[in-house]
Amino acid sequence: MFYLFLDESGELGKNKGSSDHFIIATLCTENLKALEKRIKKENAKLINAGWPKNIEIKGTTVWGSPHNPKIPASISDRRIEIITTYLETISSGPVSIHYSVAKKAHLKPHILNAEYGIAYNFLCGTLLCRAYKDHYAGPITLVVDQRNKETHTKMKFDGYLETRLIGDCEHADTLSIDHRESHADLGLQAVDFLSWSLFRHYEHKDPTFRKVFADNIGYRDDWYAWKK
Repeated sequence: MFYLFLDESGELGKNKGSSDHFIIATLCTENLKALEKRIKKENAKLINAGWPKNIEIKGTTVWGSPHNPKIPASISDRRIEIITTYLETISSGPVSIHYSVAKKAHLKPHILNAEYGIAYNFLCGTLLCRAYKDHYAGPITLVVDQRNKETHTKMKFDGYLETRLIGDCEHADTLSIDHRESHADLGLQAVDFLSWSLFRHYEHKDPTFRKVFADNIGYRDDWYAWKK
Protein backbone atom coordinates (compact mmCIF):
# COMPACT_ATOMS: atom_id res chain seq x y z
CA MET A 1 0.00 0.00 0.00
CA PHE A 2 1.26 3.45 -0.95
CA TYR A 3 0.26 6.20 1.47
CA LEU A 4 0.21 9.67 -0.06
CA PHE A 5 -0.26 12.84 1.95
CA LEU A 6 -1.11 16.02 0.07
CA ASP A 7 -0.81 19.66 1.08
CA GLU A 8 -0.63 23.01 -0.67
CA SER A 9 0.98 26.40 -0.04
CA GLY A 10 0.14 29.75 -1.57
CA GLU A 11 -3.15 30.82 -3.13
CA LEU A 12 -4.69 30.33 -6.52
CA GLY A 13 -6.68 33.55 -6.33
CA LYS A 14 -5.87 36.77 -8.16
CA ASN A 15 -6.51 39.22 -5.33
CA LYS A 16 -3.95 41.92 -4.69
CA GLY A 17 -1.29 40.64 -2.33
CA SER A 18 -1.83 36.95 -3.13
CA SER A 19 1.21 34.77 -3.76
CA ASP A 20 3.01 34.59 -7.10
CA HIS A 21 3.41 30.82 -6.82
CA PHE A 22 1.19 27.93 -5.86
CA ILE A 23 2.63 24.68 -4.53
CA ILE A 24 1.08 21.22 -4.24
CA ALA A 25 3.27 18.70 -2.40
CA THR A 26 2.79 14.99 -1.86
CA LEU A 27 4.67 12.78 0.56
CA CYS A 28 4.67 9.09 -0.35
CA THR A 29 5.63 6.14 1.84
CA GLU A 30 4.97 2.43 2.06
CA ASN A 31 5.96 2.36 5.73
CA LEU A 32 3.40 4.57 7.39
CA LYS A 33 4.07 3.41 10.95
CA ALA A 34 7.75 4.31 10.72
CA LEU A 35 6.94 7.80 9.40
CA GLU A 36 4.38 8.40 12.12
CA LYS A 37 6.81 7.22 14.78
CA ARG A 38 9.47 9.66 13.61
CA ILE A 39 7.09 12.64 13.55
CA LYS A 40 5.54 11.73 16.90
CA LYS A 41 9.01 11.69 18.46
CA GLU A 42 9.84 15.17 17.12
CA ASN A 43 6.49 16.54 18.30
CA ALA A 44 7.11 15.17 21.79
CA LYS A 45 10.56 16.78 21.92
CA LEU A 46 9.13 20.16 20.96
CA ILE A 47 6.24 19.96 23.41
CA ASN A 48 8.61 18.93 26.19
CA ALA A 49 10.67 22.01 25.34
CA GLY A 50 7.65 24.22 26.03
CA TRP A 51 5.66 24.32 22.79
CA PRO A 52 1.99 25.05 23.71
CA LYS A 53 -0.18 21.99 23.18
CA ASN A 54 -3.02 24.10 21.74
CA ILE A 55 -0.87 25.44 18.87
CA GLU A 56 -0.50 23.14 15.90
CA ILE A 57 3.08 22.33 14.93
CA LYS A 58 3.43 23.49 11.33
CA GLY A 59 6.05 25.11 9.17
CA THR A 60 4.28 28.47 9.41
CA THR A 61 3.81 28.35 13.18
CA VAL A 62 7.42 27.37 13.89
CA TRP A 63 8.77 30.00 11.47
CA GLY A 64 6.46 32.66 12.90
CA SER A 65 7.12 31.68 16.51
CA PRO A 66 9.14 34.85 17.33
CA HIS A 67 5.88 36.80 16.89
CA ASN A 68 3.82 34.56 19.16
CA PRO A 69 4.26 35.40 22.86
CA LYS A 70 2.84 32.02 23.85
CA ILE A 71 5.87 30.24 22.36
CA PRO A 72 9.04 30.39 24.49
CA ALA A 73 12.02 32.30 23.13
CA SER A 74 14.13 29.19 23.76
CA ILE A 75 12.14 27.59 20.93
CA SER A 76 11.74 30.55 18.56
CA ASP A 77 15.46 31.29 18.74
CA ARG A 78 16.06 27.79 17.33
CA ARG A 79 13.38 27.87 14.64
CA ILE A 80 15.76 27.20 11.73
CA GLU A 81 17.32 24.27 13.59
CA ILE A 82 13.90 22.89 14.52
CA ILE A 83 12.50 23.05 10.99
CA THR A 84 15.69 21.52 9.60
CA THR A 85 15.46 18.67 12.10
CA TYR A 86 11.84 17.99 11.15
CA LEU A 87 12.77 17.85 7.47
CA GLU A 88 15.73 15.56 8.17
CA THR A 89 13.47 13.32 10.23
CA ILE A 90 10.81 13.14 7.51
CA SER A 91 13.31 12.34 4.76
CA SER A 92 15.42 9.91 6.80
CA GLY A 93 13.10 7.00 6.06
CA PRO A 94 11.85 5.37 2.84
CA VAL A 95 9.82 8.30 1.50
CA SER A 96 9.55 10.11 -1.80
CA ILE A 97 8.39 13.67 -2.37
CA HIS A 98 6.58 14.83 -5.50
CA TYR A 99 5.33 18.32 -6.11
CA SER A 100 3.77 20.75 -8.53
CA VAL A 101 4.86 24.38 -8.67
CA ALA A 102 2.95 26.92 -10.70
CA LYS A 103 3.78 30.54 -11.36
CA LYS A 104 0.26 31.83 -11.58
CA ALA A 105 1.00 34.69 -13.97
CA HIS A 106 1.87 32.17 -16.67
CA LEU A 107 -0.90 29.64 -16.21
CA LYS A 108 -3.28 29.47 -19.16
CA PRO A 109 -6.24 31.84 -18.60
CA HIS A 110 -8.78 29.08 -19.20
CA ILE A 111 -7.31 27.25 -16.18
CA LEU A 112 -6.63 30.12 -13.79
CA ASN A 113 -9.87 31.97 -14.58
CA ALA A 114 -12.11 28.91 -14.31
CA GLU A 115 -14.58 28.54 -11.46
CA TYR A 116 -13.09 28.25 -8.00
CA GLY A 117 -11.41 24.87 -7.48
CA ILE A 118 -11.01 23.87 -11.13
CA ALA A 119 -7.34 24.91 -11.26
CA TYR A 120 -6.61 23.11 -8.00
CA ASN A 121 -8.24 19.89 -9.17
CA PHE A 122 -6.42 20.09 -12.49
CA LEU A 123 -2.98 20.66 -10.95
CA CYS A 124 -3.50 17.90 -8.36
CA GLY A 125 -4.75 15.41 -10.93
CA THR A 126 -1.92 16.19 -13.34
CA LEU A 127 0.75 15.83 -10.65
CA LEU A 128 -0.62 12.54 -9.35
CA CYS A 129 -0.91 11.07 -12.84
CA ARG A 130 2.51 12.18 -14.04
CA ALA A 131 4.25 10.75 -10.95
CA TYR A 132 2.11 7.61 -10.84
CA LYS A 133 3.94 5.08 -13.04
CA ASP A 134 7.44 5.49 -11.61
CA HIS A 135 6.60 6.13 -7.97
CA TYR A 136 3.35 4.62 -6.65
CA ALA A 137 1.64 2.37 -9.16
CA GLY A 138 -0.35 0.08 -6.87
CA PRO A 139 -2.90 0.30 -4.03
CA ILE A 140 -3.18 3.92 -2.86
CA THR A 141 -4.49 5.71 0.19
CA LEU A 142 -4.48 9.47 -0.43
CA VAL A 143 -4.91 11.74 2.60
CA VAL A 144 -5.85 15.40 2.23
CA ASP A 145 -6.38 18.12 4.83
CA GLN A 146 -10.15 18.46 5.16
CA ARG A 147 -9.76 22.18 5.86
CA ASN A 148 -8.55 22.73 2.31
CA LYS A 149 -10.96 25.18 0.70
CA GLU A 150 -9.77 24.69 -2.89
CA THR A 151 -12.81 22.66 -3.88
CA HIS A 152 -15.40 23.06 -6.59
CA THR A 153 -19.10 22.72 -5.78
CA LYS A 154 -19.92 21.06 -9.10
CA MET A 155 -16.79 19.04 -9.73
CA LYS A 156 -15.81 17.31 -6.49
CA PHE A 157 -12.16 16.70 -5.75
CA ASP A 158 -12.44 12.97 -4.95
CA GLY A 159 -14.38 12.03 -8.06
CA TYR A 160 -12.12 14.06 -10.32
CA LEU A 161 -8.93 12.46 -9.00
CA GLU A 162 -10.42 8.97 -9.16
CA THR A 163 -11.42 9.60 -12.77
CA ARG A 164 -7.93 10.84 -13.68
CA LEU A 165 -6.12 7.94 -12.00
CA ILE A 166 -8.35 5.28 -13.55
CA GLY A 167 -8.79 6.95 -16.93
CA ASP A 168 -5.27 8.31 -17.49
CA CYS A 169 -3.14 5.91 -15.44
CA GLU A 170 -5.23 2.75 -15.83
CA HIS A 171 -5.20 2.40 -12.04
CA ALA A 172 -6.82 -0.95 -11.23
CA ASP A 173 -5.87 -1.42 -7.56
CA THR A 174 -7.63 -0.16 -4.46
CA LEU A 175 -7.94 3.60 -4.06
CA SER A 176 -9.22 5.54 -1.07
CA ILE A 177 -9.24 9.30 -0.54
CA ASP A 178 -9.51 10.44 3.07
CA HIS A 179 -10.03 13.99 4.33
CA ARG A 180 -8.62 14.42 7.82
CA GLU A 181 -7.74 17.14 10.31
CA SER A 182 -4.03 17.91 10.05
CA HIS A 183 -3.64 18.40 13.81
CA ALA A 184 -4.68 14.76 14.27
CA ASP A 185 -2.75 13.20 11.38
CA LEU A 186 1.03 12.86 11.53
CA GLY A 187 1.40 12.33 7.79
CA LEU A 188 -0.36 15.61 7.05
CA GLN A 189 1.84 17.35 9.59
CA ALA A 190 4.89 16.01 7.79
CA VAL A 191 3.81 17.08 4.31
CA ASP A 192 2.94 20.54 5.66
CA PHE A 193 6.62 21.11 6.46
CA LEU A 194 7.52 20.04 2.93
CA SER A 195 5.01 22.26 1.13
CA TRP A 196 5.98 25.21 3.34
CA SER A 197 9.67 24.66 2.54
CA LEU A 198 9.00 24.43 -1.18
CA PHE A 199 6.95 27.63 -1.04
CA ARG A 200 9.85 29.46 0.61
CA HIS A 201 12.15 28.17 -2.10
CA TYR A 202 10.04 29.50 -4.98
CA GLU A 203 8.16 32.45 -3.51
CA HIS A 204 10.94 33.88 -1.33
CA LYS A 205 13.97 32.52 -3.26
CA ASP A 206 15.17 30.78 -0.08
CA PRO A 207 16.52 27.27 -0.85
CA THR A 208 17.67 26.63 2.73
CA PHE A 209 15.04 24.06 3.63
CA ARG A 210 14.43 22.45 0.25
CA LYS A 211 18.09 21.42 0.21
CA VAL A 212 17.48 19.19 3.22
CA PHE A 213 15.20 16.79 1.36
CA ALA A 214 16.43 17.33 -2.22
CA ASP A 215 17.60 13.72 -2.52
CA ASN A 216 14.07 12.46 -1.76
CA ILE A 217 12.41 14.45 -4.53
CA GLY A 218 10.98 12.20 -7.20
CA TYR A 219 8.75 14.00 -9.69
CA ARG A 220 8.54 17.79 -10.09
CA ASP A 221 5.71 19.20 -12.16
CA ASP A 222 6.96 22.64 -13.18
CA TRP A 223 4.48 25.21 -14.52
CA TYR A 224 6.76 28.12 -15.51
CA ALA A 225 8.20 28.45 -12.00
CA TRP A 226 11.23 30.55 -12.95
CA LYS A 227 9.79 32.32 -15.99
CA LYS A 228 9.83 36.10 -15.58
